[in-house]
Amino acid sequence: MSGDGPSSWGLRTGDVYPVLPEAQVERVREYGTVEELRAGQVLYTCGDTDFGFYLVTEGAVELYRDKSGKRSEKGVITVYRERQFTGELSLVNRQQSLVHAQVSRDGSAIRLTPAQLRQLIANEPDIARTLLQAFILRRMTYIQEGYGKVILVGPGTAASTLTIHRFLERNDYPMQHIDADDPAAAEALAEYGIPADARLPLVICKRGVHAEDPTVSEVAALLGIQERIDVTETADVTIVGAGPAGLAAAVYAASEGLRTVVIEAEAPGGQAGTSSMIENYLGFPLGVSGHDLAARAQVQARKFGARIALPRRVEELDRDGSHFVLRLDDGEMIRTRTVVVATGARYRRLGLPELARFEGSGVHYAATALESAFCLGDEIVIVGGANSAGQAAVFLSQFARRVHVLVRGPELAATMSQYLLTRIEASPRIQVHVHTEITGLEGEERLESVSWKDNRTGRTESHPVSNVFLMLGAAPNTAWLNGLLETDPKGFVLVGSEVTRTDAYPDGSRPASMETSVPGIFAVGDVRSGSVKRVASAVGEGSIVISDVHRALAAARHTVAG
Repeated sequence: MSGDGPSSWGLRTGDVYPVLPEAQVERVREYGTVEELRAGQVLYTCGDTDFGFYLVTEGAVELYRDKSGKRSEKGVITVYRERQFTGELSLVNRQQSLVHAQVSRDGSAIRLTPAQLRQLIANEPDIARTLLQAFILRRMTYIQEGYGKVILVGPGTAASTLTIHRFLERNDYPMQHIDADDPAAAEALAEYGIPADARLPLVICKRGVHAEDPTVSEVAALLGIQERIDVTETADVTIVGAGPAGLAAAVYAASEGLRTVVIEAEAPGGQAGTSSMIENYLGFPLGVSGHDLAARAQVQARKFGARIALPRRVEELDRDGSHFVLRLDDGEMIRTRTVVVATGARYRRLGLPELARFEGSGVHYAATALESAFCLGDEIVIVGGANSAGQAAVFLSQFARRVHVLVRGPELAATMSQYLLTRIEASPRIQVHVHTEITGLEGEERLESVSWKDNRTGRTESHPVSNVFLMLGAAPNTAWLNGLLETDPKGFVLVGSEVTRTDAYPDGSRPASMETSVPGIFAVGDVRSGSVKRVASAVGEGSIVISDVHRALAAARHTVAG
């Protein structure tokens, strides 16, 4: 939710603390239980994960922030009174609360558990709209004001710090980053009672709760971002990957009553989620950032009951009778009737021996607001000629003194959208170098200079460049499939009429349009062979595939019945 604010979501700021009409209050009553409230009673505190939704019917509930967790007039955010309700997106996302709620005046409230709230949202669209608008606006406020924020201490340009910074930012978690060289870093460690020699990067939640040099999974577990999935229940469809295709599949599957699980290794949005601005997506004449589009889709999928587990990675996919079993990186097993592979593609890496040393320390695979801060007034290099490279060039030209776009061929990709080509040609800060390839990266602790050559003449030149953005086409994220599915020579998954390995299908039958060489497993988006690398296309495929999933589920039920 890093957009320009409520207006980017089509919301009104007046909706942040609405008062429900009495008729709606009575409908909410049908889903929960009425509880007496006593002044001083704590309903939930910052860090709680399984807290309830409260609709105040009498009395008052005070919402406040306080590092120590104690009531403080200075930290009061708002007071909920009759027919107002508690909660924000943490309730929908099954994450930790970022604030405290305490009864300030005797009264009563209708309490709904998270499961009851999800049922209400699914069944009562008019009430759901009011609740979700308020939840989204409150979350935006918490991020802007830093409520419940964590402190990240570490070198600002170190790969490990950037990895955690990017994860928290893409998952809309309030955060304050303090550079390790800033005097405020030592002050923060002393304030929270952490030894000065603690390993960096350091994630601090509160006194006594911190993590030294953690992995992303450890950070997610510490902050309650890592949603647990009920492994005792068999899902109707499990979607692997939460890019545009995966999120679209989740919205349609969950809205049509399927038990839907989504597994995402990093953050919702996939590669598209790092796009600064998508201007040719239908319905957004002013454009929409990939991050905001993914955030909207995630809320929409959860609204219908989809479970989104992140950051979790599928390590193995096997068949168990009529079901499939996915083994996750933490050892958990998920049983499911069908699988949608939506793991997308990643940018290819340069074949330079020194590349790994500078990844995260000058070499980047995304161009977001986080990376733009490193480019102020400098020369930068973008390698690639497709839409993602064009979007990055236009965006980063607002910050960099000069943007060099390096293209190995004779021109920018023929598939690049015309609006991007026009802007690149019109920008005095963007220079396109055709027939050009990077030959070397140099620097000590981080990247300091880049060399490239003209592949026609062999002429080489070097520039003082500290940031390179690699957007070199796509390689499919299919290693986890271990050859289970038939692919094309480049590793992209074959579906429908392109499948030749049909021995797993009953005699005479063929895969559905998005079905792979294994019945019940489907592939959509950039991971699919022959896909059009566009967000709209991925969303369309994710939406369409659910009709194939329904047919597969119906066929399986028919087989069992027979």
